[in-house]
Amino acid sequence: MLCEGVAMSPSIEQLDRFVRSARAGSYSAAAQELYVSPQTVSKSVHDMEHKLNIVLFEPTGRRLRPTARGAQVLHRASEVLEGVDDIRRICGDGSLSSAAGASRLRVAVASSPLRGSVMLERDFCDFRRRCPRVALDVSFLSSGSCLSELRSGAVDAAVVPGRPGAEGLVSERVDSVELRLLVSRGHALASRKALALADLEGALLAEPYDSRWLKATVLELLSRHGVRPRMASLEMSAARHHGFLHEDGGAVLVICDGRYPEQFPDVEAVPFAEGEGMELPTYLAWRREAPAARMAALAECLRDSR
Repeated sequence: MLCEGVAMSPSIEQLDRFVRSARAGSYSAAAQELYVSPQTVSKSVHDMEHKLNIVLFEPTGRRLRPTARGAQVLHRASEVLEGVDDIRRICGDGSLSSAAGASRLRVAVASSPLRGSVMLERDFCDFRRRCPRVALDVSFLSSGSCLSELRSGAVDAAVVPGRPGAEGLVSERVDSVELRLLVSRGHALASRKALALADLEGALLAEPYDSRWLKATVLELLSRHGVRPRMASLEMSAARHHGFLHEDGGAVLVICDGRYPEQFPDVEAVPFAEGEGMELPTYLAWRREAPAARMAALAECLRDSR
């Protein structure tokens, strides 16, 4: 038996962060999947080590490598997480719904805690009104995690930027998101009414976080127009973003969902001019075997909400 005599057990969140770190090979890569800081992930793993009184990763080397006992824990932790996903799938079939006769619909929305969300909780109000017998559960994840959860069956649908090309998925366009440039009020571009992509030439720009689609789309767009900003990689922390904007004079691409004034006071979110390609399509995706009528109703409500 592993870890005999341990008084405390790791949480599901700690197991998940440990498994993601082991599979990705670094805390930074796992943090990008979860849209948290690498320090948050490493702290979870270290807390788990303290609870279990073992070392999970080798202390040397640039890539994380499980120790012998860490590999055993990794195997068991993966099984536990698969079991949790099975429980979610069981609960999602309607037989264990909390309301008699009701069914459950789990939707993941592509989101970044600091750079905006493709949709907000309020965008689902119309569906809740039209389908009161459906227990709607909305979660906010990175778009890569949204699709992973969708493929595994942990969620029933996902709202993501860009049309998913994965086999076995159906998708329908429901909206588009507008990207704006977040800068401090003292920045040279803060007073502009609308930006051209060429304005980003040589600018200090935070690298987009969404590695599945948004990042690739933005970088390809800049490359196609011959625009070469100075890219900087930022950890997902409010303090680092605040320093980047106000002290480094940097700029951050954000989805215009209206929440940035609360997170970053004394900033401007400058729009791009029409035709610059900074409006990106948003799709509702679901597995092919999902109830078509329910997904069509959700897609219609999401379009109407915008």
